Amino acid sequence: MTKHNEKLTFNELENLPEAVLIEAREIANRFPRHVHSSYIFILIDQGERKVSINSQTYSYCAGEMCILPPGTSHSCESICKNGFGPHSYRALCVNPSYLQNLAEEISGKACSAPHFNPAIAYKGFGRTSFDELFSLLKTTGTSLEKQTALNNFLYHALEHFSTTRIIPEATGPQQEALIRVKEFIDTNFKDKITLNVLAETACLSQFHLQKLFVKKFGLSPQEHLTSCRIYEAKARIQSGETLIEAALNSGFSDQSHFSRHFKKVIGISPGRFLRENR
Repeated sequence: MTKHNEKLTFNELENLPEAVLIEAREIANRFPRHVHSSYIFILIDQGERKVSINSQTYSYCAGEMCILPPGTSHSCESICKNGFGPHSYRALCVNPSYLQNLAEEISGKACSAPHFNPAIAYKGFGRTSFDELFSLLKTTGTSLEKQTALNNFLYHALEHFSTTRIIPEATGPQQEALIRVKEFIDTNFKDKITLNVLAETACLSQFHLQKLFVKKFGLSPQEHLTSCRIYEAKARIQSGETLIEAALNSGFSDQSHFSRHFKKVIGISPGRFLRENR
């Protein structure tokens, strides 16, 4: 009898109670009929998964995504044929009210709960984008960074895969509101800033704020915030502060997070910059 090292991990996200991450490795057992209270975005990493809904059975291979709306009664299991073993997958569970709020942000009006067809094997996300989302949500990145990544992923799903048609609300230039948000970030970048705070500052939905901010300034609010913090840290290093002091005094709470973004923006690591500028 073949033994499998099955592992099922649930990750609740700090400062993001709207979502839970699931990582499942080498799952071979069958899950009997059940329902979830959340939307479930499931990406198959390895093997093949069979899902039975009502009297229909669907299969999803590695690299394909299945989206289950809340309340969908289903059973699932690994497909083992021709010596094929168990399957591995990752899943993103999203609170229904949170996803509906995002849908209403996009359309600018009340709408019915978003629906996705679980019979479709979605390939539009791609494993790379799901990898990036999972990696970011599990790191010690900022709340703004994580919420932006989660929302962008869900915006894409709502606009391209929801069977409930969601038409983006038309918006005007909103120039003053965008400048107000940029100035708010420029002044308060050392503090903890959330996407909700920026949206309230602009009197815009989070969806439209992100879209319009990028269009006007060429950067997302998160990217502009990170840039402000990096250039502040750069100046502090040049003035004699240690790397840890410069990071903390510029709004970063984690050294690895600071180092990763410093190299991305400046082009070299903080350590190398320190050696070359002292």
